[in-house]
Amino acid sequence: MKPLETTVEEVLRKAIQAEVQTRVWFFKMAERAASPAVRKRMLELADIELVRRAKLERKYRETLGIDPPEPEPVAFELPPDLVDLDMSRALKHALERERESESNFRFMAERVPDTELGHLFMELAETEWKHKIDLQREYDESVGDPEQVLLDI
Repeated sequence: MKPLETTVEEVLRKAIQAEVQTRVWFFKMAERAASPAVRKRMLELADIELVRRAKLERKYRETLGIDPPEPEPVAFELPPDLVDLDMSRALKHALERERESESNFRFMAERVPDTELGHLFMELAETEWKHKIDLQREYDESVGDPEQVLLDI
């Protein structure tokens, strides 16, 4: 496996950028909501990303002693089939996004075990895991019918 060539600064900067991107993603999901309740929940999740960004920016300042740079502008479109989202479908997509993020941070942590960088990756993975668990619980409640979960896979 190729050695990991990155720094704590780069990891924190990219993690901040990921929060910015996910916030935009939730705004776009809100635009495609089938009901006011789904729209409201997607906007609430977007606000959570803002809080997480602030925490990462604080960690950046504490760790590096300087302010983080401004994030890059975010421009992307959701797939055209993501329309008229009901609550369970919107939460399912949000859950998948958190799973990917957690998995990526855990993979990176495995590449640099027992290092400051490895600990940072694990900390980021744990944050994503907690968010994923909350979304999983909410998704399970939104589905109601356990067999529907299997149909959504």
